[in-house]
Amino acid sequence: MVSNRKIDNIGNLLKKEADLNKSDLKTLLQWRNSFSPILEYYYSKLKKDVNGDNLVVLARRLKRIESIQIKLKRFKTMRLSTFQDVAGVRVVLKSEYALNEVFAKLRSQSTINKLKRIDNYCSTPKDDGYRGIHLVYQNASSNLIEIQLRTELQHIWATAVEIYGELQSTSFKTGEGDKKWKEFFLLLSSYFAIKEKAIPAKEHIKLSKSKIRSLLKKAIKELNVIEKLNASTNSIQVIVSKFNESGKTGKYALLELDLKKKTTTVQIFNKKDQSKAIEIYTQRELDMKKSDQKNIVFVNIEDLDKIQKSYPNYFLNTQKLLEILSKIVLGEY
Repeated sequence: MVSNRKIDNIGNLLKKEADLNKSDLKTLLQWRNSFSPILEYYYSKLKKDVNGDNLVVLARRLKRIESIQIKLKRFKTMRLSTFQDVAGVRVVLKSEYALNEVFAKLRSQSTINKLKRIDNYCSTPKDDGYRGIHLVYQNASSNLIEIQLRTELQHIWATAVEIYGELQSTSFKTGEGDKKWKEFFLLLSSYFAIKEKAIPAKEHIKLSKSKIRSLLKKAIKELNVIEKLNASTNSIQVIVSKFNESGKTGKYALLELDLKKKTTTVQIFNKKDQSKAIEIYTQRELDMKKSDQKNIVFVNIEDLDKIQKSYPNYFLNTQKLLEILSKIVLGEY
């Protein structure tokens, strides 16, 4: 078992953007891999407990080193050993009612792990407009996992923020980015909230639905949002390959988005190759961490056809958002 002190030392190196030696890389790999059991436990549990009629997406992932590094640099006093979302399960539901139903069920259930924290960003949206509910559990080995609950509209919004951030080589989640685009995303979040009879951003609480829609239509036209997103996201080439041709259908995949080449590579791994997959994932992350043109994530899969639905930001998939924005402009939504 890797000590917290060792992990925190590696975290300090990541904060300083120092190169990791082979020993530190191996330790980081071992530590991140140790979250796999709790990840599998909650994925299987949610798959069983959530009503399939209400479910849009159920996905799981291990956090990227670059994302860990960004978070460590953003929160100067944070220690790597205390990260709550190294492992994460995302549940996207069809409605606010379905989300609250799953949330209530999770809160009332007793599990083998301890419920450490709840962040309800539906009742209190983040300053940038993010909405959703996060529950953090801790197992006997002190590993933390974050379960994210979102409605479909909340997911469409969060995915759009990530995709446009990728295209602009910026991170809206950390407060970066163009002011007018941040205002657009905040308006869109509030409009979606009102559509779901939920709480909008504090800046828009006193505004009527028609006023928010009017401001949103103005922002869409002034920023050429539809044209810019459509031009940037409709020409991605998807390349699928297998790490090992033998054996059963793959259980894991590496998704690699290359913005320069406009390609998304999906490399599939069998269950027996999990350790090798994580090793390749970690090394590729470290190799590309200084590049703003590539992004990679390691995910569990059961159905290849559902990958684009579960991880639309790696395929620059903004189709649903563009449909909604077009209807808003036409006064049909």
